[in-house]
Amino acid sequence: MSEIDVYRNLEYRVRAVATVRNSRPEPTDDSWEGVRSRIVLEPHVPVSSLAGLESFSHVEVIYLFHQQSKDDVIMGAEHPRENVVWPKVGIFAQRKKSRPNRLGLATARIERVDLTERTLHVSRLDAINETPVLDIKPVMREFLASGEMRQPDWSHELMRDYW
Repeated sequence: MSEIDVYRNLEYRVRAVATVRNSRPEPTDDSWEGVRSRIVLEPHVPVSSLAGLESFSHVEVIYLFHQQSKDDVIMGAEHPRENVVWPKVGIFAQRKKSRPNRLGLATARIERVDLTERTLHVSRLDAINETPVLDIKPVMREFLASGEMRQPDWSHELMRDYW
């Protein structure tokens, strides 16, 4: 067995660095615009990990869809939101929560950083209350997509009431 084959078969363990606190108890698909969230550091994470973050306007938050059962994971293709009007597309062509590793990614706006409370206050984060946060990264223009972006028409319809 090659070294590459060994790595392909590994399962990884990760430890949450923070927890989301907000008013959304259940994963619903729309109406996230008014939700304000606090990302509270876990006790093992030093508050100094937030130092300098106030200089940025946005962060990328990687989190776990913790209420999504491992039994509901999708590996193939389905209609987004089970809407048969939209085309059946693979899990990697949509942002459904029943992903293979149940990982979510959101770009959130930083409202403020509170080092005393060990908390990052954000908006436009579509994670529910008690969501484990696995990583936080500052958004830098140089990492954003370059050139023109494209997406299918159905995806605009799907996102119409999201924010």
